[in-house]
Amino acid sequence: MSFDVVINTDDNYVQHCAAMLCSLFENNNGHSIIVHILERNISLQNKEYLKRLSNRYNNDCFFYVVDESKLEGVQFRNNRPLSMAAYYRLLLASVLPMHISRVLYLDCDMIVLEDVSELFEIELDNYALAATMDSFPYSQKHRLQLHMQCGERTFCSGMMLVNLDYWRSQNSEAGLLEYAKRKREVVYLHDQDVLNYYFKGQWFLLPPKWNHVAATTICESLPEYKGFDLYEYVFCPKIIHYAASYLKPWINSSYPQSEYYMRYLALSEFPKPVFNKINFRSRLSLLKMSILYPIKIILVRFRLRNAKSKMIS
Repeated sequence: MSFDVVINTDDNYVQHCAAMLCSLFENNNGHSIIVHILERNISLQNKEYLKRLSNRYNNDCFFYVVDESKLEGVQFRNNRPLSMAAYYRLLLASVLPMHISRVLYLDCDMIVLEDVSELFEIELDNYALAATMDSFPYSQKHRLQLHMQCGERTFCSGMMLVNLDYWRSQNSEAGLLEYAKRKREVVYLHDQDVLNYYFKGQWFLLPPKWNHVAATTICESLPEYKGFDLYEYVFCPKIIHYAASYLKPWINSSYPQSEYYMRYLALSEFPKPVFNKINFRSRLSLLKMSILYPIKIILVRFRLRNAKSKMIS
């Protein structure tokens, strides 16, 4: 199978992009993957490196310089603001070539552990995208800002199978940019808020195994989730997402599931990787997490087995 994958990055994230792409290539070896990279001012050296990495696995890699003037006026939060690149995914329908009808978007802080081709078999004709559920809104103010009713579901924009034909036919980009630039008292989740506001009720719910938050043993529970969905989230995840801002794997200390990043970073042969230093208190927190994680795994296995026994009886 041949399929398209899109990411956005800059020089600061090329190292992590390399680990993610290497994991994608290694675990999808039987497929032809066309990688599209949305960027602005990535160095020629890093571009050549990413091309070589793709070519090593007989895949193609293309770069698209984003016209940031389209994003002029988008809103950012005051606390931990992101770069303009956070909003690049709103422009997918116009930046990517018209012959691409669907594309898998992946954040760079992810590691792919399994074959992803089955995602492209999902019928998405009447949906803007497919994604996994997220736990926000975080407050009543956040919910009102998104014009969501109580109990309405939201999705994580870090991993999305995007139906570009749908976006283009609905002229979605104009609506997405309008909300992104709308003045808000508080900006919570940048592009994720925009996508959830605009595509309410227009997205396909994926099993949680497609977006496993690193070092977690529980996911948002839904009536639609079966026991095997929860089991696969913990024990057979397809994609690991290092989503927590305080828990990235490029630190000089290990914690549960950070080994996946290290493995694929090494396989990527990225030159001179850099690791952030953390303080002693953070190291103690990670040590505590590493001790408790196996215990939580045992408890989850017991709970799921117990629930299965009750269903049979």
